[in-house]
Amino acid sequence: MKTKISLFITLLSCISLISQIIQPSLSPTITTKQKVGLATIDLQYGQPSVKGRTIFGSLIPYNRIWRTGANASTKFTTDKEINVAGLNLPAGTYGLYSIPEEKEWTISFNKKSNLWGSSGYNKENDIIRFKIPVTNSKELRETFSIYFENFTINGASMVIAWENTIIKIPVLVNSDRIIEEQIATKITNEKGEIKAQTYFDAAQYYYQKNKDLKQALIWFTKAEKLRPQAFWYTYYKSELALKLNQKDIAKTGAQKCLKAAKNSKSSDYGYIAKCSLLLKAIDN
Repeated sequence: MKTKISLFITLLSCISLISQIIQPSLSPTITTKQKVGLATIDLQYGQPSVKGRTIFGSLIPYNRIWRTGANASTKFTTDKEINVAGLNLPAGTYGLYSIPEEKEWTISFNKKSNLWGSSGYNKENDIIRFKIPVTNSKELRETFSIYFENFTINGASMVIAWENTIIKIPVLVNSDRIIEEQIATKITNEKGEIKAQTYFDAAQYYYQKNKDLKQALIWFTKAEKLRPQAFWYTYYKSELALKLNQKDIAKTGAQKCLKAAKNSKSSDYGYIAKCSLLLKAIDN
């Protein structure tokens, strides 16, 4: 008897599914993946439109928790620890909630990311919470959007925009710490073979950041020795040598790089001009 009842319920479920009319969502789910510094950030949110309505202060009431989108709560995932508006946010997946107000919003990253809208939201589950000012725009933003802009090596601004309201949240990544950890793992503490590109990448980082330049020169030298055909390695070694006032090393390297660039069967990649300018700088 139980088996028959179970089969009957299953049959009714199938009939129900077959009879449903499939329609496109008026607030489609948007999924984006963005590299911010050395962190990868994934966003998933429902994207509603204005459709002639007054949004903030009406459809979306002031001083009330909002899912920051449509349908399910907005999901924010970062694969590395980041700093959001001055607060540290560990790697993980969070529900992104907000409390819109006329002049500022309260933003919260909540450990509950699987809620439907804001139903079941609890402030006690917030990992971080902060206030951010509102920017008003004369241009109407018909469709709700979350995106990133103003990129730097260590971060970007996360923008929430809809109707005439824009929220810009600073997101920073401690790229220096992450890179130093990689150098420690792949060079300093590495017991096996170290590739030329690894030495070159570490040297470039130290050079660009004006860190231990003598150590950078050592790494450039090791990279060049392991891959002598990579004449661009030689160029950067020479450029750094000039900065360290080691003109003999700089000149020898620049001449070597220039010759290799001229003899390159594929392309000189702009290093003929770079070496020519570097040699002039060395002779001055």
